[in-house]
Amino acid sequence: MKIAVKKEAEKYLLNICYTVPANLAEAWDLLATDSGFARWFPQLRVEGDKLVFEMENFREAMDLLAYQPQEKIAYTWDTATVSFSLSQQEQGTLIVFEEEIPVDFGNEYADAQKDMTGWLVQNECIKNLLEGQDLPAGQPLQEKWLAFLEKELKL
Repeated sequence: MKIAVKKEAEKYLLNICYTVPANLAEAWDLLATDSGFARWFPQLRVEGDKLVFEMENFREAMDLLAYQPQEKIAYTWDTATVSFSLSQQEQGTLIVFEEEIPVDFGNEYADAQKDMTGWLVQNECIKNLLEGQDLPAGQPLQEKWLAFLEKELKL
């Protein structure tokens, strides 16, 4: 995975690129359908023009900003925005994930650093699934990506 993270004005920009040996339809199904979400982010589902995040005692409906089958899904994520863009490559599908998140992002569950760590973990899980592997253990991944962000952002 190629990863770039930078601070720009009052926001962080996280960019993750990787190629998987899956076709566009397989990648899209994992990234943008309820059956796909169930495999890597079971708290998410699509409801009309909203993406719903739901867990015990918490529900948030987020705006779908783009839903172009086999091309792009983008949505608000609290005060951040995230997107997955897909393109067919000779060796599979290129996935480009982008998050634009305010430096002062925060709610009762996460701050900007924890949120970006979560997306790094999720993208590694997505990559593994599309490579036909099992989901990796979450805690070691969180520690790995948190350390990466601390180093990159010099926190």
